Amino acid sequence: MATEAGRCSPLFDRPDMSDLRIVLIGKNGSENRRVANTILGRAVFDSEATYYLQQSSDRISGEVEERKITVFNPHLLQPNFPQGEIIDGVRECVSLSAPGPHVFVLVLKYNNFRENDRQRVKYVLNLFSYQAMKHTIVLTTEDVQHRSQFTSRNNSVHDIIKECGGGHLKFSTVSTGWRYEMFRRTEEIIKKESIEFLICENRPISQDDERDRK
Repeated sequence: MATEAGRCSPLFDRPDMSDLRIVLIGKNGSENRRVANTILGRAVFDSEATYYLQQSSDRISGEVEERKITVFNPHLLQPNFPQGEIIDGVRECVSLSAPGPHVFVLVLKYNNFRENDRQRVKYVLNLFSYQAMKHTIVLTTEDVQHRSQFTSRNNSVHDIIKECGGGHLKFSTVSTGWRYEMFRRTEEIIKKESIEFLICENRPISQDDERDRK
């Protein structure tokens, strides 16, 4: 899968954010669904469901803060997921999110993200687009009261945050200020990149992709 630049426009002071397409990626299925429910403001995904291997993407839409939000949960970071199924999953998500996603949200926990996870994330995002990292926000989901357990620096988390254009946000079900900030940062990404959304197109898998996957 490949991407070219996005659809450009000379006027991007106020991008159209009335129909926002968000792709969630993360290896913990229940956390992904919990984040999706909080973004949409209602329990549309079963966050307690068993997370088994799935080949299809979840897609749910709703209205949040007077805008249409569509959340895609394509199940692409599951452990031991075969490469062919990852590629098929990316293609399906590209089709479902047409004409293109606005932002990727990487859902992770400090104590459960290692260097091989960082390389896997980069591999999957590059299948969508070589520009996808610029359109990615990292969302960590530890509860504040438990965060002290993970105070040691996780270099893989810090590195992926630096590599993602949308920076880092902390998830909370109590205060949804992070959700407003996510929308704001998405608008800033769109303005900075001067595109309406990320355009993804099919491309062959290159040797670089293979190296990134390993």
